Amino acid sequence: MNILRRGIYLIIFCLPLYLVRFNIFKIPTTMLELLIYALFAWWLINKGYKSFWKSIKHERLLIWGILLLMLGVSIAVLFSWNLKLSAGIWKAWFIDPLLFFMVFVSAIKKEDIKNVFKAMIYSGVVVAIISLVYLFLGIFNYQGRLQGIFDSPNYLAMYLAVPLLLSLWRFLQIKICSPEDTCWRPSVSPHSFSTDFLRLKSNTMQNQSAKRSSWRTNFNLLLYIIACFLLSLALFFTKSFGVLLGILVAGGFWLVVYLYNKNKQKLLLGVIFLIFVLVVIIGSIKISSIEGSKSFDARFVIWSQAINVFVEHPLTGIGPGTFEDYFPPYPKWGVPQPHNIFLAFLIQTGLIGFIGFVLALAWFWGSKGLEIRDSRLEIYCIMIYILAHGLVDTTYWKNDLSVVFWIIIGLMVVVKNDKISD
Repeated sequence: MNILRRGIYLIIFCLPLYLVRFNIFKIPTTMLELLIYALFAWWLINKGYKSFWKSIKHERLLIWGILLLMLGVSIAVLFSWNLKLSAGIWKAWFIDPLLFFMVFVSAIKKEDIKNVFKAMIYSGVVVAIISLVYLFLGIFNYQGRLQGIFDSPNYLAMYLAVPLLLSLWRFLQIKICSPEDTCWRPSVSPHSFSTDFLRLKSNTMQNQSAKRSSWRTNFNLLLYIIACFLLSLALFFTKSFGVLLGILVAGGFWLVVYLYNKNKQKLLLGVIFLIFVLVVIIGSIKISSIEGSKSFDARFVIWSQAINVFVEHPLTGIGPGTFEDYFPPYPKWGVPQPHNIFLAFLIQTGLIGFIGFVLALAWFWGSKGLEIRDSRLEIYCIMIYILAHGLVDTTYWKNDLSVVFWIIIGLMVVVKNDKISD
């Protein structure tokens, strides 16, 4: 099981390795896929499927969601006019993430969640550092936006947003303490000298441990400050409005929940802040531009076309990855996806797949008996970010992002199982 967990952390850290592409027996694959297949094979050898079924057997709504989603996307692939492209996306963005999801919920426990988050943060920081090298070298896309090793500035932004949220959360969680606070002062009573000596010896050891703990705390604090700075700097130069939208909404959600847990009377302030965030976002929409036309107006054209596509192919969909065939060549439009996560599922997996996606989300948000605090709040906030940013972009339809989505679903399975075991 320890090998599986380490393999999970490694794959999370190495998510950008999907960019390393090659063919095996003329079949396109990536380094990330091979890592997932190797982990899944080890999982099968160790009969991990028994733990998987035990973890998920009571989550009927989620099971139905997954089955309908896979059925819908499979039908869409069969009816696609570009079978090779759609089949590749089916494999890389649906089969591979679900294989990883099965291993994940089998091996990860509640106490492992912090290590999952650390792997995501470390991966994001490495990508941010590489992207900043591109920044200093003056390497941008044709719009003057930073994209680093990715194919698009939005792809870079979507990958860095989750590590930034997690770094901010970890930073806020750290409590700065001084080891001197635990020091003990011996009694002046002569009758308690022997007792005091033993207590002093024990306290000395405790103080040494406290100093080490304080050093680790301050070191972690510094690391998260550096992580937030690097991630924020790289994100700023992507000029991604969608990331701003997602992070602000997730931050507003976190603030409301935090105030509700700490002081329900201050909840009104959180609601006011959230309304302010939405006003800022709506106002910012008209500021952004794409080659002279308003970003929001351009998205309206894309969304209208996506709705027309759904009307033409409501049940079978058009097949994953074929939406760009409805638009002129890149870069004037360049819309391989419809810039909305819900429309993306609706037109590329058909109505059946879309229902499955909605059922999975309904299961996620309908988890009764879960208090929104601790690591659960982090999980909710990340999903809030994915869905909020997904209103103006497709925060699932890519190799790494699809894995991140199923990691979040898997984490909810883990915390629900922990609640049941309690």
